[in-house]
Amino acid sequence: MKTGLKTLLTVCASLAVFQTNSLAQTIIIKANKVVTNTNLGVIDDGTILIKDGQVTAISTNANYDNDLTISGDNYWVTPGIFAAYTNLGLVEVNAVSSTNDTRAGDAKASLTLRASDSFNPHSTSIPVSRLGGITHAAIAPGSGKTIFGGQGMVTSTDGRLDFDDKRRFIFVQLGESGARTAGGSRSASVGYLRSALSDAANISTRYTRNADHGEVLNRYEAGTLNKALIGQIPILIGVDKATDILGILKLQRNRLDIIIVGASEGWMVADQLAAANVSVIIDPLESLPYGFEDLGSRLDNAKILQDAGVKMAFMTRTATGSGAQNIRLLPQHAGNAVANGLSWDAAFKAITLNPASMFGSKFLGQLQAGRRANLVVWDGDPLEITSTPIAIFIDGKRQDLTSRQTELRDRYHPNNTGNALYGYRP
Repeated sequence: MKTGLKTLLTVCASLAVFQTNSLAQTIIIKANKVVTNTNLGVIDDGTILIKDGQVTAISTNANYDNDLTISGDNYWVTPGIFAAYTNLGLVEVNAVSSTNDTRAGDAKASLTLRASDSFNPHSTSIPVSRLGGITHAAIAPGSGKTIFGGQGMVTSTDGRLDFDDKRRFIFVQLGESGARTAGGSRSASVGYLRSALSDAANISTRYTRNADHGEVLNRYEAGTLNKALIGQIPILIGVDKATDILGILKLQRNRLDIIIVGASEGWMVADQLAAANVSVIIDPLESLPYGFEDLGSRLDNAKILQDAGVKMAFMTRTATGSGAQNIRLLPQHAGNAVANGLSWDAAFKAITLNPASMFGSKFLGQLQAGRRANLVVWDGDPLEITSTPIAIFIDGKRQDLTSRQTELRDRYHPNNTGNALYGYRP
């Protein structure tokens, strides 16, 4: 029996006991590669010591007293994958409205809507995403009656009911979709955004007598946007066309933290994005025009943006969709960016360190001693499509490696010798 398989069986046998007392154990992880995303770079033959849920040491070929060892042939250890743009936990079945909270199409409110009020940490798509190495995600609500989708949040995929929603951001949809929402033209959508920013900037004087005296926002909506205006939270703006991106840069204010979502023609204005210090979230697989606003899509978009010095993160938007069910393919998208000229290091940071930095999660995306364990143990290069997680830690706790799909697989597998009526029978 191969060493890797022996290790996997040992780890699985220890899982039930381990999960009940994971924070009280000392764990050793030995791997061929340890990707730190720090000045230490990639460590060959690395050893990670986790004690009471915290990474206490990262070294080379070290030996420690421990309760459990995870090791195997060609194992890699990396920070957990951070999905920068998704509606994970907001939808179960897209076509069933009662399970779909991705947008409030008929609501009068917009900016005051919070994704956290709709987020379901027990959604069946969350364990599936976690099995793809996704440990954290930015959950973005879609726009409804206005260009504003509301307040998104950053959370983990550990399935806790008491999830943290303190790290928020605002989502705005411009481009073709925003134009339709605002009245039929780009000028209407951008004009609406300008007026909304004006309301937020003048909140102390504009609403002295009436909560509805703003140009387009009431006082409560303006108060939410004001947080982005003064740089407290990021504002995500969905656009693809190069001219739309330049229009956003003209709206840039010193304290406005803008992140552009889409940017399929971002390569055309890469230098301007870098000069304005505006980050982007792109799909590196995007190469075909799905509308007139992304006729310039190309597979080396990420490479050109990286060379210009633009901070970027990756999402899964095109062929696989940006919904809840397919963010597990994020490492595959990053691998395709490498195939189209981007360095491995830059591609991996685009799904770990960069999105964590964009959303103010400074303790994620890196492996450092003294921090809680948020990491994934892989059985190979995580950007290779055949690699899979062997162990996942979120906030120091070992995660379950099962999902509804794996349970169905085990139930109906031909090797299932159980006597249940639903078992496979030849």
